[in-house]
Amino acid sequence: MRIIEGSPQEIVEYERVHTAVSPTQPAVDAAPSREETADTESGGEAATLSASAFLTPEDHVALMKFIYGRAGKNDLRTFLTERFVMRLLNEKDIVVAFGRSSKTFDGLADYLMIRDDGPQRYGAVAYLRPSNGGLTLRLGPDDIERLGEKDNPRIQPRNVASSDPYKINCPLADDAALDLALTLVDAALDIVRRE
Repeated sequence: MRIIEGSPQEIVEYERVHTAVSPTQPAVDAAPSREETADTESGGEAATLSASAFLTPEDHVALMKFIYGRAGKNDLRTFLTERFVMRLLNEKDIVVAFGRSSKTFDGLADYLMIRDDGPQRYGAVAYLRPSNGGLTLRLGPDDIERLGEKDNPRIQPRNVASSDPYKINCPLADDAALDLALTLVDAALDIVRRE
């Protein structure tokens, strides 16, 4: 372990130089903009964490630094985000990838991408923003109705163009929302695996 002394500005500069994860500005609860996903769609995302392989200590630390660094000071949101991601990695055949951004000094965006652990025909099935616990899913209102969750107050339809596949938000606000979010990720995975 290395102990670093200095002013906050000096420590931030040290982290920037040594590519450590550090906080960015909080973002809205939405899928990344086209500009944000430009790097990721071309395969330029940062390291990925796969559920099919044992999570190494280095990957676990990087993931926790990312979540805690981006989540801010809301302890419940941080806790629920961590639990959600760890359950995904332990229970599902998925890949969690750090988004990239040219706007942050560490090169990482403020979201995690959740993808199928298989052929990448559709990109992410969900985007998770630790800054607000926002989970945006590749589902539409018809999918939610098919699941019998049409009137669930934890599900928020997004006001987006009909061509946008990410039409549903499910903020990680409590344990029930976390369980629902896992069900919704399963539904999104089923859809992309069938297509």
